[in-house]
Amino acid sequence: MANRNPKGRPPQPQHAGKSKPSRHDKRKRLGKHNPNRQYTVGANVPLTGTVANMAAAMSRLLDSRMAFRLPIVIAGAMLAGGRRTAASWFRCAGVKEDWDRFYDLLQSIGKNASELMLPILIVVLKQFDPGEGGFWKMAIDDSPTKRFGPCVEAANIHHNPTPGPGDGDWLYGHNWVCLAMLLSHPIFGVIALPLRSLLYVRKIDIDKLKERYGWEFRTKHQLALELLHHVIGLLRASGSKAGIAVVFDGAYAAAELIRPLMAEGVVVVTRLRRDAKLFDVPVNNAGRRGRPRKYGKNRISLAKRACHRDGWQTICYACRGVMAEGRYKTFLATSHVVGGAVRVVLVEHARGNWAAYISTEPAMSVDAILQLVSDRWAIEEQFHDVKEVWGAGEQQVRNVWSSIGCWNLCGWLYGLVELACWDETAEQLVDRRDRPWDNPSRRPSHADRRRRIAREMLRSEFLSDLQNAADQAKIRDRLERLLFLAA
Repeated sequence: MANRNPKGRPPQPQHAGKSKPSRHDKRKRLGKHNPNRQYTVGANVPLTGTVANMAAAMSRLLDSRMAFRLPIVIAGAMLAGGRRTAASWFRCAGVKEDWDRFYDLLQSIGKNASELMLPILIVVLKQFDPGEGGFWKMAIDDSPTKRFGPCVEAANIHHNPTPGPGDGDWLYGHNWVCLAMLLSHPIFGVIALPLRSLLYVRKIDIDKLKERYGWEFRTKHQLALELLHHVIGLLRASGSKAGIAVVFDGAYAAAELIRPLMAEGVVVVTRLRRDAKLFDVPVNNAGRRGRPRKYGKNRISLAKRACHRDGWQTICYACRGVMAEGRYKTFLATSHVVGGAVRVVLVEHARGNWAAYISTEPAMSVDAILQLVSDRWAIEEQFHDVKEVWGAGEQQVRNVWSSIGCWNLCGWLYGLVELACWDETAEQLVDRRDRPWDNPSRRPSHADRRRRIAREMLRSEFLSDLQNAADQAKIRDRLERLLFLAA
């Protein structure tokens, strides 16, 4: 079994000595003009359809000297398999001897992530605006990625949220604070579209980055607030009249995050600790001298309220695409974290197993609160697919801006595929006739959607020469490239 730290303190990273500098100095290579150097002008298999349009819109936000490279990298990522390093993206895209310029592109993506997400947000605004009376639903959470080696900038020990049988409670790598838009699909349930992520750097590593990049330390709550301020400002500047609801886990239930959001008119739904400090609603002091009380005098114990068998009610609500029946208790309370009254909902999953949630809008219904809580799980599914399908964290880049660019690019790839396949049926996304053991009614996975886009790219590229008349030379060339991709 894996050795675990009995004290619960994060261990310190231990590495061997750093390797020697590379003999292939980029500055020396670029200082000498090579007239025979081959430059990449396009992808071997270019993008098609909606993905191509959105990739082109994103590329127009970059410097014109490197903008054409972004669709090439996205096309390579669509076709890459195995361990999805940056080099595998470039190989499947057909990058030639100017590969070093594509690594520069990854740094530029990291530095301009706040602008590059705009085309995706514009598509979401046009297609899914709930209008006046509705709500934009957003989720905040953090997710770590494993990295290796002492030369990876900003990497350190972080808490492992999902330790398996062979993993420990801690991992070495990066930690990302992510913002996703929660959208309800009419058939496939709630889907989380990642918009932007920020890198959380531990305070112990700030000195190295501050000296090189002028980096400043910020907590996860401050990073989450920056992400939300940016997106909320864009939504309101676009003229959207819909309200905004934000849901996150109990780790983000802090006054420095919740109170600024409430000041902007945002409804916050979050989980509470079982030992959370709550008070009852104060008595109305109308007619008395002095400022009215904000908090009640009596402390509320969530554990005691959950232990009482009286007062539980039954409710049926939509939970992750299916109707679920649960038992709940609800009441009003006041909290120092929120700075006023909240709606508290206790949900009993099994006897003795319960959880507490709050909404900063006391008039919010229990059904709406539980709906938001269940919708938040979509961001966990998105983390799984971004890592398993797109290989987020596997790109083997060391520069901190390249790491930020690769992580955000993997999230945008997820969003591009989901948006491109939004209106397609399950039969169009996947054909399981060659898998009789599989459940034919199973919901198509994100990997099925990605393969659907990749098949369209290959079909458009390799069958285009057969539209008018057969050309043996072109057919042979296409087949050679197809064999290269298959290998």
